[in-house]
Amino acid sequence: MRKMNLIQKISYSALFIALGIILSRFVSLPSLFGLPFLKVGLTPSLVIFSSLYLGPLWGTIVGTFVDVFGAILVPQGGAFNPLYTIPATLTGLVPFFMYKLFNNRFEKKFPFSLVVILTILSTFLCLFFTLNDTFPSESGKKIYTIEPWLKWTIGVGSYALSALFICVVVLIRKHFKNAKINKYYNIYTVATTIFLTYFVFKIPVSSLVKSFVLSYNFWFVFVVQSLIGFLACFVHIILVTIVLNVTTFFNIRGSLVKEDVSDTDLIDIETMQKEVQKDDEKDGK
Repeated sequence: MRKMNLIQKISYSALFIALGIILSRFVSLPSLFGLPFLKVGLTPSLVIFSSLYLGPLWGTIVGTFVDVFGAILVPQGGAFNPLYTIPATLTGLVPFFMYKLFNNRFEKKFPFSLVVILTILSTFLCLFFTLNDTFPSESGKKIYTIEPWLKWTIGVGSYALSALFICVVVLIRKHFKNAKINKYYNIYTVATTIFLTYFVFKIPVSSLVKSFVLSYNFWFVFVVQSLIGFLACFVHIILVTIVLNVTTFFNIRGSLVKEDVSDTDLIDIETMQKEVQKDDEKDGK
């Protein structure tokens, strides 16, 4: 695989920006459940992929210009506010560095980092709803009462979803066990990267900006976006994994693939695949 040159990176970035604007403005659900700060779409998948495939600089450019050009060309209520661009910029900047940080030998057989992160998030959501009986939405104008059944539902549901999340990631890795993506990327680390990007950077910063601009209570925005983001990450992980696997068939290596896979790496991958097949045979028996 040959290294991607500057012209190719510019071309891909322009293509991703155009596609991102279409996804953001025409294939998304703005103001979900009547909440002006809640929007669900596939654009984050594209921006995160841009960071992992093209690099942090180009991921930042894609994330920033998708938001800026989208808001100017196809506005969706209100004038353009540059504060809303900050979370989009971070979504393009952070994934590359998160992958670099968490891609280690401990993540090759099981997503340990993701388990720890999900446990912390589930514990936070559980404690938040357990320790609070009410909380305001719009700067105290409307008060929501947290019923006991809701506390139990979210408390138990958050841990159940975390367990389901891990199972889905393991199944995705198992589904792609014989795919070329395993020669160049670690699917467990990709999942951890997407989750960290969402819950350490995108959602907290977005909640801070939206609570300031729209005069909503920060914790109300953060909790609602976290619950929806929890489910959205399922889709983003699947889409990014599929697209990264497609890129491995091109004769161009992404930013995270610094050099061609060595014979030793290929032997390790084949050994891992054989071990997985043996485990499958034992399970079948």
